[in-house]
Amino acid sequence: MKVVNKLLEKLPEVVAEKIPDVKLQDQDIKVTVAQGALTAEKVLPPKLAMHGITLSFETHGEATVRNFNSPGDVDENGIVGETAAESSELGPRPQLLLGTETGWMRYQVAARVKAAVSASLSFLASEQQTELSVVLSDYRAHPLGRNMREAALTDLSELRLMQATDLAKLGLGDAVAWQARGSLQTRLELNWADVFPSNLNRLGFLRGSELLALKTSVKAGLSARVSLTDDYQLSFTRPRTGRIQVAVRKVKSHEQTLSAGLGIQVELLDPAAMKAQLGQLLEALLGPVLRELLKKGQSALELMDGLVEKASKAKFDENQKRVLGMVLERLGIDPQLSDPANLPQAWADFKARVAEALENAVRSHIADGFQYEYLRLNEASTLLEVVVEDVTAMRFHESLLKGNLVELLKWMKTSAQPSEFELRNYLHSTTLTRQQAVGFSLGFGSFELLKSRDVKRQAWVTQENFQGARRMAFLGRRGYEDKLLGNRGQWAVDLKADMTRFAPAPVATDFDYGLHLLQWGRQKKLTRKELQMAVDDAVVWGVLDTKDAASVVSWMQEDAGKHPIETRLEVKLADDTFRALVPRIQEFDLARFSRALARAMPWSDQTARASPEFRRAVYAPIWEAYLREVQSQGSLMLNDLSPSRAAQIAKAFFQRDATVRELGKDLQLIESEWRPGGGNFTFAEIIHKNPNSLVRCREFVSGMVRLRRAIDERKAPDELRTVFGELEGMWSTGFHLRAGAALLAEVAQSTPMGLAGVERTLTVRVADSEEQLVFSTTRGTGNPGAP
Repeated sequence: MKVVNKLLEKLPEVVAEKIPDVKLQDQDIKVTVAQGALTAEKVLPPKLAMHGITLSFETHGEATVRNFNSPGDVDENGIVGETAAESSELGPRPQLLLGTETGWMRYQVAARVKAAVSASLSFLASEQQTELSVVLSDYRAHPLGRNMREAALTDLSELRLMQATDLAKLGLGDAVAWQARGSLQTRLELNWADVFPSNLNRLGFLRGSELLALKTSVKAGLSARVSLTDDYQLSFTRPRTGRIQVAVRKVKSHEQTLSAGLGIQVELLDPAAMKAQLGQLLEALLGPVLRELLKKGQSALELMDGLVEKASKAKFDENQKRVLGMVLERLGIDPQLSDPANLPQAWADFKARVAEALENAVRSHIADGFQYEYLRLNEASTLLEVVVEDVTAMRFHESLLKGNLVELLKWMKTSAQPSEFELRNYLHSTTLTRQQAVGFSLGFGSFELLKSRDVKRQAWVTQENFQGARRMAFLGRRGYEDKLLGNRGQWAVDLKADMTRFAPAPVATDFDYGLHLLQWGRQKKLTRKELQMAVDDAVVWGVLDTKDAASVVSWMQEDAGKHPIETRLEVKLADDTFRALVPRIQEFDLARFSRALARAMPWSDQTARASPEFRRAVYAPIWEAYLREVQSQGSLMLNDLSPSRAAQIAKAFFQRDATVRELGKDLQLIESEWRPGGGNFTFAEIIHKNPNSLVRCREFVSGMVRLRRAIDERKAPDELRTVFGELEGMWSTGFHLRAGAALLAEVAQSTPMGLAGVERTLTVRVADSEEQLVFSTTRGTGNPGAP
């Protein structure tokens, strides 16, 4: 820095004379100096060579000096500020806090960065870009009683321009910052156990409706490099002696092309992990048919490879031929063995397509989840915040300067000792590994929703560029606990709406939408009845077909009553499916809602309750009669009939309707009378414990109507708050959550993709086990991509 300081030796006097000769606490200042004049008078050199890059000071830019001396002062860079309110989790996190006996002088210049000869700028936003515009800021802490002119003379004599050696010179409370637009790279660590539940539907290479049961390790990890193009700020702060806080955050965008998105790209870093999971997926796709031929220590995949080879040479017996034909029928590959010589190639092609689909699904999951979280970071909100030793900050200084967080994160994950760093924040979390994802996220702290009985979060996150255009994201989450559902009584709902591009005046049409429902069953030793209830939830939600329920129960039965079991039931509708579904819920269809409410009635082993279809046959006419009477005679305050009247309606159907009487003969007695103080089982008890069903159904339709109009008529996005409020009635009790999921499953079947367009999974994890099972009835149309 001696050469740099020599080149800048005129700077202190020229700038200091423009600063008032008063104490830091006495006056707020903002001194602006035209950089062109400084370079013309050789106060600033035209260029400075710095470790592989050349720094050119912008002749059309401005150099500024500002001070910050009391709460209320606003630093547009977000480095200095006041402590954020505890409730403001999406707000900025300043590194330097006002309100003490310390104030700051900030020296800031605009410059352009260009690669030196034989060097490259890996952080440029595109290959066509040859240089980068940056803003350099140097924050100096001073007692409030310090004379500002004297402080400036001292500070500018050792101006810090973001060199690695400048970090060691940071005094207590000092900071340096670098702000640019370029390619930002980060590293993500995920668990495979969280990747598959949301992607299984994309991997169902099966013909027709087949049960897919995928086994995954709960400890297996996955690493990925994620890159995107945006404006970001890198800062180094001295919070205490011997330590430097590194922070990377979003800032106001300089993007001038409104159609430009984030350009998120994902690179998977562990081929061995992908290969291992591919084997697990292929085993699941082959299904249970091969079990009868398996030998001890042999995998289904090894057996299939052998059978295909034998078939090509006509060297297998009739039983092997029969089993192979059944597997090929399931996979949609020549089940009649009409061309056995080409079977090895067809099988190899199938495995290749599955491998490609798996990689694409994982990339898509990571990209979508990262984009979801990133768009919900406010301007000036922190992407990464970690405290490290000086030597570590200097070691990773160059890669961080180039927008590369990967090397630092890799060191933290694989090489560093816990005492060598303190992770304060990484995309809403304080851990590096993403797990227990909720909604559309990768698990960035969102599992906290399920740790509270009733959590509601609604917020707009807006990023603005220098042209005033905005890119917005809506955070609409709700977490609940309903003790009436026992260990299955916690769930979360996530309504997604976000923009990937800037718009001068955003409207509802500009957003991508989605809806995610999750029900979590806490670890518990389940009785057979509780096991049946958990699987019944999956059938009601459209995750499993009724015909597959018994198979899933038998899979889980081995551990029932012996080990605690945790379940996760999930349904996710992405933008295309959600948009196709909204126009189909534009009026209150009494019969449709009655069917959904009937399917949601609690499970029991009596015939009338044993399956959703039996419940629909028995209770749909009862619900329809009840809701119709509520419409005409219900209370003006509650829109409900009395439980006694509900029991009378049920009794009439159990006595007079042939179907209801035959299927429900075991329940006729208890359904015919309302007994106060009962449970949550009979029709009257359900009405009593889960009130306002008609209101909830109507408001759900109203929310869908409002959303469609907002999209079609290009209304302001503020409508989404009202939409969320109207929709959430269908998931604010455990019973209505089941009914809402049943409704969505029925309506989704009428969309172009049907249930194949809905991601649906039931995940089962046994305590102390290193594996989990993910179940779903696929809705494939055969072998995608097959010639």
